[in-house]
Amino acid sequence: MKKWALLLVVLSCQLYSLAQSPFGNYFQDTLKPGHRISGTLDSVDVNLASYQHTLPGDFNPFLFQFSYSDLNTNWQKLLPRRFSTIPHIAFEYSMGSKLAQFGRITYTQALDSNTFIQFDYIRNTTNGNLRNSSFERNSVQLSLMHRSRYYGTILDVSFYGNNNQLSNGLLGDSVREGFALDFQEVEKSNAGNKIKELHADWKNYISFTKDSLQKVGVLLQSRLDIRNQRYFERDTLEGIYGFYNYDTLYSYDYWELSSLRMNGGLFYKNRGINFEAGIGTRYWDYDNMVIHQDTTEAYGFAALDMIVKGFSLKATANYTFVGANGETAITADLRKQIKANIFSFHGDFSRQYPDNYQRTYYANTVNYLWTDKQLSTRTTGRFNWSNKNRIIPFFAEAFVESNTKMPVFVKNRWRQDTLTQLSVMGIQIGFEYSYKKLLIQSRAAYRESTGDLLPNLLISGRIAYNGGLFKAKKLKTVTGIEIGYISSYQLLDFTPMMNTYSFVNSGRTFNNMMKLHFFTQFDLGYFRWFIRVENIEQTFVSPTNYEGLGYPVTPLQFRFGVSWDFFN
Repeated sequence: MKKWALLLVVLSCQLYSLAQSPFGNYFQDTLKPGHRISGTLDSVDVNLASYQHTLPGDFNPFLFQFSYSDLNTNWQKLLPRRFSTIPHIAFEYSMGSKLAQFGRITYTQALDSNTFIQFDYIRNTTNGNLRNSSFERNSVQLSLMHRSRYYGTILDVSFYGNNNQLSNGLLGDSVREGFALDFQEVEKSNAGNKIKELHADWKNYISFTKDSLQKVGVLLQSRLDIRNQRYFERDTLEGIYGFYNYDTLYSYDYWELSSLRMNGGLFYKNRGINFEAGIGTRYWDYDNMVIHQDTTEAYGFAALDMIVKGFSLKATANYTFVGANGETAITADLRKQIKANIFSFHGDFSRQYPDNYQRTYYANTVNYLWTDKQLSTRTTGRFNWSNKNRIIPFFAEAFVESNTKMPVFVKNRWRQDTLTQLSVMGIQIGFEYSYKKLLIQSRAAYRESTGDLLPNLLISGRIAYNGGLFKAKKLKTVTGIEIGYISSYQLLDFTPMMNTYSFVNSGRTFNNMMKLHFFTQFDLGYFRWFIRVENIEQTFVSPTNYEGLGYPVTPLQFRFGVSWDFFN
């Protein structure tokens, strides 16, 4: 009872970072000789080159997991830490139609018995996925951990850049007669936006105790975040707009948000429990053309990681009491394994004000000042059950999300009103069956969403030959076809200068569609390669179908990719 009482105390405090103490269970050597950067052999083609839709940003209605926050500007997501005593270098690369390329390099090593490092570089580009449009995304992440008897430190540094060419020659273009492409307020052929961000997080632990199994001490943390977004249409202002709000040779709709955090607190570690809590302060500075804002916030934070009778629990919480008063975030992850069954639950509750770029914006394309902003509430829950039996492994998962007063972009302005009572729920089941050389995989999902902006049904199945080739059987392969079905949904309009989707009923829908792909992949020890032919159905489907307003479904395309892992 004392441990559960402690949990209730933790959930009433504030958290900033999910990172656990290096004196606790943070370090886990998860890289084994069987690790592959491309995942399991039966899905290498998906892991290295997932289906690329034409929609800009990270909104993908064909993925089961969804959050309404995906409609707005998305930022870099940090990869899971994988500090390991086994030196490991790996790379993966894939290319396809429309000059689509994806590449990744990872490096993991123990510099000595107490110092560990990991590095990731990811690059994703395409040129012409939607006629002449293109994007280039680069992500660099570096993590370093050192631990000793009385001191531990974790340093995370990351950079992300996203350069989208949103028009680049599309003006007056069309897929076919009567289906002209429509971009909102893009007047020049070189219109686009650029996103850049830098993060540096340094967390330090000073222990008061010598015992390695039980630690008590002080934590100190500093974090720097810089994010900016720039939309551009290069020409004279009069040539772009006919009228203008400010005088310069180029039209730049630009904003930048800088933030510095300083946290301090205590941590405690024992055999089955890791706990940390404290207070922190944040100073942020926001610049958007002639608008300048800054403020200082203060908050409390806490994190808990514990194992009780086979249950694994991770929980975090935060509460801001100076500055953005009332902002709250609570998360909890619970996991339990019972023989071949694994049950997991994730819950999330947050109350936050709109982002800075949603509150005020001054530019030629969009101008607004949001004075009546309110706290928005978001509640999510996810449940997953997987069964790893040897005959027919299966899984079932469900999720629900409810948003109240969530900011949405409607007709060149952010709003919080009756339109922003948004909810989504879904359930998905799947199984796998293997008999001799035959492999069958299938999954089906059903979802309900406000505004019907998601397909209700997502069905897919893969049937393949799964076995070795030639007499020695050392060359393994999984070769087959993938079929699917996607039901209709309401199309959204993309607003390029704000890098968000406009939540309005367009009256246009995505048509029900069957999907057909071919894949073949090979494994030769640590070296793998695959070939994938996507959207074969587009060769015999005659009506033009759209994934968003002005964004037609991707036609037939080919993909090829390789991956290679090196262990020392």
